[in-house]
Amino acid sequence: MAKRNTVSWCAVKRRICDPASPVCRQCEKRGFRPKRESPSARGYGGTWRKIREEVLQGSGIPRHLWPEYDVDHNPPYNPEIEPDHRKYVLVPRLRSEHSRKTATEDNKRDYKGRFVKKK
Repeated sequence: MAKRNTVSWCAVKRRICDPASPVCRQCEKRGFRPKRESPSARGYGGTWRKIREEVLQGSGIPRHLWPEYDVDHNPPYNPEIEPDHRKYVLVPRLRSEHSRKTATEDNKRDYKGRFVKKK
């Protein structure tokens, strides 16, 4: 059986990338990153949307304001350790507040949304 071609195409330089890495060194210097996985692939599918709705309803936030809120996991959500959202403390936060907290306090993640291992 023939070996499959493992060459990837560079979106920035419009040429073939180094097959050993998902992003070639030239792309990394320019800041190009491959697209993130879909929300459902990262653990935020239909079940999460129902849980989110329950949390926002339970906190008394009017339905027309729901798009302005995110639901924060405490500790940060890690599907590799515990995929069940209900086992976390879930707190509704304004989107800007949640983004700030995630960027400064929660563990850093890679471009696919997975946790980066601390050295």
